[in-house]
Amino acid sequence: MAVLAYILAGLIFYGGLGWVGDHFLKTTWLLPLGLIVGLVSSLYLIIKRYGSGT
Repeated sequence: MAVLAYILAGLIFYGGLGWVGDHFLKTTWLLPLGLIVGLVSSLYLIIKRYGSGT
């Protein structure tokens, strides 16, 4: 459940920042960029926390 929470939190947070940026800057590329950054950062945190320690 924690892994799913990390993924959802990253997507929602950075996707939300991208959506707000798109709304105020009148662009269309910040939302997809935010979703990608959120997913990558979530996966990084998951691997860092739960990855093997060897």
